Amino acid sequence: TNKLVAAVGAMGSGQSAEEVGGYRVFKVHSGSPAEEAGLEVFFDFVTEIGGKKMDSDQASFYHAIQEAVNQRTKMVVHNIRTQDVRDVLVTPRKWAGNGLLGALVRYDTLDNAESQGIRVLNVFENSPARQAGLVPYKDFLLGTTEVMFRDLDELVEIVNLFDGRKVQIYVYNSDSETIREVTLVPDSKWGGHGCIGADIRTGILHRIPPPRKNVAALNHTQATLPHLQQQQQQQQQTHALQSALSPVAAHAQPAALPDATQLVDPAQPLPTQPQQPHEAVAVQPPAAVPQPASVEPQVAS
Repeated sequence: TNKLVAAVGAMGSGQSAEEVGGYRVFKVHSGSPAEEAGLEVFFDFVTEIGGKKMDSDQASFYHAIQEAVNQRTKMVVHNIRTQDVRDVLVTPRKWAGNGLLGALVRYDTLDNAESQGIRVLNVFENSPARQAGLVPYKDFLLGTTEVMFRDLDELVEIVNLFDGRKVQIYVYNSDSETIREVTLVPDSKWGGHGCIGADIRTGILHRIPPPRKNVAALNHTQATLPHLQQQQQQQQQTHALQSALSPVAAHAQPAALPDATQLVDPAQPLPTQPQQPHEAVAVQPPAAVPQPASVEPQVAS
């Protein structure tokens, strides 16, 4: 199957299930090899590079990228939103930005990954959440470039740490099925309830919904387009050579390639009737400002 399965020890041996993880994508820089490869922030875990499985040792990721410089290399990527494993072709190289990949990654496990993300229910008028452009019932707060939100406590820590200051938050929208980066300025003195002025919720009723788009077709298109473009270039070169050799050949036209949009079936949107919350949760600063959650060292490639 296309799902990663943790290896489980023999029954009665007392051995715990082996953790399965990979290098989670925290940021993808514009114009980078990582962006060209279609890596998705928050949801993508790189579990294998060039046939080598990744582990928690950061050197494994670093060396795998170094060995693949200027080579078209296959990465195995697990996506926790689609619950799919796909092959991604990437060419690590020097580009206009930092690193060879142009992505910020950190090792993380896949356990309980599908329950992550914090849903925005209501956004109060004139609140920091309103100024940030958060959309009620459609937006999910994912995290920052340093920490991904697994529960409300982690969000509360970030909110109170940045009280009165700007913080960049990754937000997933279930209508557009895209991730955007918003600037949020938590403010305990904004004049309303909480620091951000929004009712938020986690739990089984507020998980990020499964994708509506035909993910398999999109992945097939991404893998097929480079081949089609190369084939078209070869046909154009052949046509130019024939034109130079024979005036008659100049009238021959290269075979038309199929429109890329025809490779993807039209999306069939499902009803998105929001569920009524059974209680409201508002983020309030605790009496004592907690210390930020400890963040594991990050690997920038």
